[in-house]
Amino acid sequence: TNHVHTDRGRAAVKVLEALGVAVCVPEVASSGRAPLSQGMLATAERHAHDAYADLVEHIDAGRDVVVIEPSDLAMFAREYGKFLPERSAERLSESSYEVIEYVHGLLENGAERAALRRGDSERVAYHSHCQQRTLGLEAHTVAVLEACGYDVLTSETECCGMAGSFGYKQEYYELSMDVGSDLEAQFTTGDGRDRTVVASGTSCCEQLDSLLERPSRHPVQLLDPADRR
Repeated sequence: TNHVHTDRGRAAVKVLEALGVAVCVPEVASSGRAPLSQGMLATAERHAHDAYADLVEHIDAGRDVVVIEPSDLAMFAREYGKFLPERSAERLSESSYEVIEYVHGLLENGAERAALRRGDSERVAYHSHCQQRTLGLEAHTVAVLEACGYDVLTSETECCGMAGSFGYKQEYYELSMDVGSDLEAQFTTGDGRDRTVVASGTSCCEQLDSLLERPSRHPVQLLDPADRR
């Protein structure tokens, strides 16, 4: 988000600010998800300690930690208990939220939905990230998009085929695309045709871009009041 898909980060800031949140974007080390996925446990542990050190002052100040990438949130919520002292891992997990989960909470607690971009019945095809589903958070995205006026079709496919870095590797490319073929079929036929494609994870967006040969978007971009698509 900081260096490649910066549009998602900017949209997240605009959405949160529109809902009255005072946003701070600190310099934070990588969560360690990438090395952990490759079995590089020592490197992942170093990343965990560095990320916690970067975030703890904000937690101490009473700030919530809002995360755009579900894989990073899963690290905070489920993996850091293996790398950090128990209380440190608990504090970070208890203070961390996926961005649309956070928006959902704000709206439930009285934030003005009118501050966000209206969907005006725009047809959306939505695929949630596997880590997001394991945390039980995918329903928040559907609820927020529908509340903002989007017509949402949710994916019936568990995996897009990318599986983290799996589909980026040359030797697994064809298998990755084969796994993603069911998702491609759902989003190119029947009621799935001609919808704006939305996915919560970076790897899912990359895979959908390749499968469908057109760009996908993160849900937070559809809520950005400054969006002028």
